[in-house]
Parts: sequence; structure tokens; C-alpha cells
Amino acid sequence: MDTPKKLHYLLKLTKQLLLLIPPGKVTTYKALAEILGVHPRVAGMLVKMNDEPIVVPCHRVVRSNGELGGYSLGGAYFKRRLLELEGVKFCDTTNRVCEEFILKRLL
Repeated sequence: MDTPKKLHYLLKLTKQLLLLIPPGKVTTYKALAEILGVHPRVAGMLVKMNDEPIVVPCHRVVRSNGELGGYSLGGAYFKRRLLELEGVKFCDTTNRVCEEFILKRLL
């Protein structure tokens, strides 16, 4: 498969995976990467390329340690507010999601 076709396929698959994350939960870039067969940074790049934020909930992906990471639609503060509205709890003031809200495996 050539690179543009592979990228298109990975983006489509990433969006489908993001739709599996229920409100009130998050997953990690690492968990996405394992399913996609790519490095977690590549998974982050694919999530960032989401052209339908909120509709395709890319705000529900965090770092493996529970820290928020970035968010193209208003930054980490906005990402935190969206997650709080969905019921996600934070364990401390450093924007770290509590462990019980993190899905380590999607499939």
C-alpha cells in the first residue's frame, strides 16, 4: 500500500476507534498505537489530524500517565472542561485523569 493510501486508511481507522471511547472515559495514545500498529507519537499525529473534533471525540485521548496532552480546539484547558462535562475526574491539579477513567484497551 502506498503512503497516501496508508495514511488515509490509518486516519479512517483512527476515527472509528475514537468513536468507540464512551463519554466519561478516556484512552491513551499508546492504546491507540497498539491497535493501529504504529508508534504512540504517530497515533498522536493521527488524532491531531481529526477534522471533526468533538463529533469524533479526539479529546478523549490522553498520555499514558493520565496527563492531558494537547488539543487543537482550545488547548488543554478546553480539553479538560470537555472531559469534566462528560464525567471524567482528575486526581490532582496537574491535569492528570484518575486511573479508573482510563481505558487501557479499546478492543
